[in-house]
Amino acid sequence: MSKLLFVALSFGLLALAVGDQPLSSYREFEEIEYEEVPATRNDERAYRLPTTVEPLDYDIYLDLFFGERADRPFSYDGSVDIVIQAKVENVRQIVLHANVDTIRDVKLKNLAGEEVNLNSQNPHETEALYHFLKVNVENPLTPNVNYTLHIEYSSTMNEGPMKRGIWRGWYTDENNVERIYATTHFQPYNARQAFPCWDEPLFKAVFKVHISRPSGYNGIFSNTRNTGYETLPNDRVRTDFAATPVMSSYLVTFLVSETFTVIAEDTSFNPPIRIIGRSNTVGLADHVLELAVKMTEYFSNYFGIPYEKLHPNLLNDHVSSPDWASAGTENWGMVSYRELYMIIDKNETIMSNEHYAATLVSHELAHKWFGNLITCYWWSNTWINEGYASYFGYMATHAMFPEYEFPDHFNSRYLQTSLAFDSSISTVPLNHEVNTPLQVTGHFGTISYSKAASFLRMTANIMTLETFQKSCKLFLLANFYKPTNQFDLLQAMNEAIVEDNSLANYPGFDFGEYYKIWVNEPGYPILTVDINYETGQMELKQERFFLNPDQKTTDQVYPIPITYTTSTNADFSNLRPSQMMTTASTTIEKPAGEEWVIFNIQQQGHYRVNYNHRNWELISDALLNQPDSIHYLNRAQIVDDVFALMRSERMTIEFALHILKFLAKETNHHVWDPAISGFNWLRARIRHLPEKQAEFDAHVLSLMEHAITTLGFEPKEGETPTVTMARQSILHFACLLGHEKCVQESWDRFYDWRVNGNSVNSRVRRNVYVTGMREGDGEDFNFLLAKFRASNYANDQLEMLRGMGATKDPELLTRYLQLTLSKEVRSHDKLNSFNYALLGNQENYKTVMQFVKDNINEIRTAYVEDSPARPVHSALSNLAGYMDESALEDYEAWLDTQSDLPQLATAKGSITSARNNISWGTANVDKILAAIRSSATKTVTSLFMLVAMTVLLQVV
Repeated sequence: MSKLLFVALSFGLLALAVGDQPLSSYREFEEIEYEEVPATRNDERAYRLPTTVEPLDYDIYLDLFFGERADRPFSYDGSVDIVIQAKVENVRQIVLHANVDTIRDVKLKNLAGEEVNLNSQNPHETEALYHFLKVNVENPLTPNVNYTLHIEYSSTMNEGPMKRGIWRGWYTDENNVERIYATTHFQPYNARQAFPCWDEPLFKAVFKVHISRPSGYNGIFSNTRNTGYETLPNDRVRTDFAATPVMSSYLVTFLVSETFTVIAEDTSFNPPIRIIGRSNTVGLADHVLELAVKMTEYFSNYFGIPYEKLHPNLLNDHVSSPDWASAGTENWGMVSYRELYMIIDKNETIMSNEHYAATLVSHELAHKWFGNLITCYWWSNTWINEGYASYFGYMATHAMFPEYEFPDHFNSRYLQTSLAFDSSISTVPLNHEVNTPLQVTGHFGTISYSKAASFLRMTANIMTLETFQKSCKLFLLANFYKPTNQFDLLQAMNEAIVEDNSLANYPGFDFGEYYKIWVNEPGYPILTVDINYETGQMELKQERFFLNPDQKTTDQVYPIPITYTTSTNADFSNLRPSQMMTTASTTIEKPAGEEWVIFNIQQQGHYRVNYNHRNWELISDALLNQPDSIHYLNRAQIVDDVFALMRSERMTIEFALHILKFLAKETNHHVWDPAISGFNWLRARIRHLPEKQAEFDAHVLSLMEHAITTLGFEPKEGETPTVTMARQSILHFACLLGHEKCVQESWDRFYDWRVNGNSVNSRVRRNVYVTGMREGDGEDFNFLLAKFRASNYANDQLEMLRGMGATKDPELLTRYLQLTLSKEVRSHDKLNSFNYALLGNQENYKTVMQFVKDNINEIRTAYVEDSPARPVHSALSNLAGYMDESALEDYEAWLDTQSDLPQLATAKGSITSARNNISWGTANVDKILAAIRSSATKTVTSLFMLVAMTVLLQVV
């Protein structure tokens, strides 16, 4: 049984995006794998359509019904006329996708408008497993001649966004009236739920959409400008939309609502750049409008293909949707986003959301060129679409919004995430064969986003940024409106390199081989550096890195871009590789002398680094005594690598924690981000030993004390967003570990808000909300719940849910969890909220377990277990990670009574993983504590000597 591609989790916001931009990742849950149900046919490519017939043009007529049809509420009737051509001889069967309730009629007409005879015995049939509609013709189609396929059908809107297709959501307007709206989410394979089509990215065509709905539904939008309205009987209206560019079916979209409207607009562009949302958010989208305006300008100039030149009918709309399964989706002309990232108010939004929103808008706009203008040939090439959009989300946005310091955040967002994910034996390459729906959705994850973006950044540094830009232009110009694959991209890169002679510094370097290996081979290397200080000779060796110490390495050699600097002549600014390492080992000469050497400047290369013991000691000394002598991104790299080296048993626990002592003087966000992640990993493995975990927590808090004191508990005038985010993450972690002042300061702010009405600064709300609930009582819980219900800001509501999940009171926690079964917690936030109950307080798993036992069937329904993200699988897996052995035994016994539970195998697998974690923690906790005690003793001794010397000097 093959493994499903990874389903990545992060505090319930899934790194698995399932077909669009994934949500921001905080790495509070480890990634898990699911067993895949195999296809019933031996050849998984059976899921793929034949290429014997191709569509050219669609006319889609949809009649949307909301509550007005008692027998079929929230349904739609449709018909589609598809101009098609046979591409080979002797085609007797037309195969396309259809995943609708009922096919009512199928006809085929020739150029003259005459009906073509279908097979009288079996005119059409469906194959449900593959979502195939097969139309059987009596006589073979004439190749390269137009026919029109007419299909009439009916189906039902999905409830909420999780299942994609055409679905309905809800919102409350300014008069507190609940409204229903309908919209679409088709990527990667859900257009077939809305209309029969060739639902694969290869099959590009022109789409014309015609939508009828009740006349009260005036807020209607689609990819292109509308061309007119027509009044219909029964108080209905139809809107016709102009033809789209040639594009893939998954990019079609529309929104039908009663009061959605343009809430912000810049009319100086053609087409105008518009933000569309709930009528009661007018005036709250100015920030995101500025993002869209500036990024449209940037990409138009960078690619040399202005947005308005992409197609005359395209709009440049950005929809703020109260419900959305992911962060955003790049439908051409009308991008849709989760409202969380669109309604940004500095007085109501935590900085991490504001920060991420900028990269999100840039990511989706980059898709207009990479993903829409050119499209991946098949989802195996997803990394091209998503890698470029992810890369530009950070690098391009920096050009227009330098205050956010985006390039510095690339490592924690993408590189370090990729290194963590890509270090198992079951990881996959960037270009990876996928066929089944489960495989396709699985490929929209860390590899296609994080590793692809990291590969592109690494490649840009090798070929130069100027040549990289030229390669983008060449790639786009050569493939307008076409599906592309990895070879098309390689051709454009090679052409740009040759024109610029940009690899002249690397004689003998085979760029094609570099590209082939990084794109088509899984994993990445660890570079081991052994330095002879007497001669200056540095011996470099590489091997594939596996996090599991029992996993044997492979013979794979990766082309590695080598950058390094030394303490004698420190230069952390030159990111161009000094050479390309294309062999398993090599030697570099530097001047003799004992000095630290650091490889992979600013951690721009997709690899880890280990050193001989003496070099680590020299680095450790510098970090303790001259921390600013090492660039903060390399300090972050050291933290990230040290935890990985410790976990893979290439470095002892004692030595790893010895190196990390420098954190006691560290305040930088980029350094603390992997540190918090690493400490959480250790804490998770010793949480079954509470007294020992408490001692470890005390050590971590001692390391954090300087950062807490320096950053303080309120934002300072003029501080950078990065500093604000450092405070956010450090205070949240410190309060979780019970830092006395952090808890008191946070509680005081919550109490002052509840009692005196003084609002909490938006930038510190996370630690205040969570601490207020963890330390508060029923009155405090009810207060925050009331604020949640009254808020007009999705981002603040999400923070309130995180807060309420931290209550220690089992009765209050059960009330909170029951809330996730209601519509008050939107379907896209249900898994988040479930996970917050686990993250907020260590003992909460007991209440959560009882909630699962009492409500498993309701959870399966409310959380939409059969949606592509598989949220119930994730919830039941995460639960096991918080249990001790006694609780795991109880969980296992309960699972044994749930024989029909679809998540059974996954949940049992998580129990095995939890036991492995407990075993590791039991075996290593004494080493961990011995290391921190030794560190503490040395610190105390050093302080004693310092005090003694001071006294002696005063006496003299």
